[in-house]
Amino acid sequence: MIRRALEFLGQRLLSWLSLLGGAWGLVWRTGYWALFPQSSGPGGLRRQSAAEQMVRVGIRAVPIVCLVNVIVGMILAVSMGGPMADMGYITAVPKIVAVAVTRHFAPMITAIIMCGFVGAAMAAELGTMTVSEEVLALQVSGLNPGRFLVVPRMLAVVAMIPCLTVLANFMGMFGGYLVGTQMLGIGSEQYQVLNMQSASAWDVFRGSFLKGPVFGMIITAVACHEGLNVKGGADGVGRATTRAVVFSMVAIFVADLLMTLLFNSIWGK
Repeated sequence: MIRRALEFLGQRLLSWLSLLGGAWGLVWRTGYWALFPQSSGPGGLRRQSAAEQMVRVGIRAVPIVCLVNVIVGMILAVSMGGPMADMGYITAVPKIVAVAVTRHFAPMITAIIMCGFVGAAMAAELGTMTVSEEVLALQVSGLNPGRFLVVPRMLAVVAMIPCLTVLANFMGMFGGYLVGTQMLGIGSEQYQVLNMQSASAWDVFRGSFLKGPVFGMIITAVACHEGLNVKGGADGVGRATTRAVVFSMVAIFVADLLMTLLFNSIWGK
């Protein structure tokens, strides 16, 4: 039993390391293809395809990103309202919500939403193309599947996640504002002043424009790597989609922790 357990854990570890290495390599190759589009085959950079992907992963995700982040902001305010009121620091709620949303929750929640909204769709789409030999047909036609399929998706996600995260910042703080003014008895003007004093432009920038692109690269690289390496027909597509979502979420949590430690060590709190 112990041997079987160790074999299972070893296989899982090797599988995850293989996925990590493949996704990391895909990020580097995608960056090279984006900077030097003519070096990887005919056609150059597919700007129209990238624009279509931006609409798909950005505009269509706005409603769900807004809804979820408003709820997250409300949950934070409700959770903090009781303890802060007991200690006589109810006015600390706007500060806590502003800092938590801008530094952590807005970028992380947005990235998690995109894992399910975009990552799963990409893995399933590319996996289906791989199983149906459409990817092979591209190779036979002299087109690089990575440049042709991955680059537009990577550019779209990396460009749109920071924009969605900026929107998520305001929606999360708006959710906290609703709870703070309607349930906790904090005046509207007072709440806005405390909120703006706590959340700086630097907090919004590092959460949206430093963390956001990293999360976008993780989501796209993992999803595309899984989709392009599907084996086993329809069952393989399902497994690849599940692996893409699960691994992306784990990688996002790890990346958020590492970047938070790095930011705190360089710039302080």
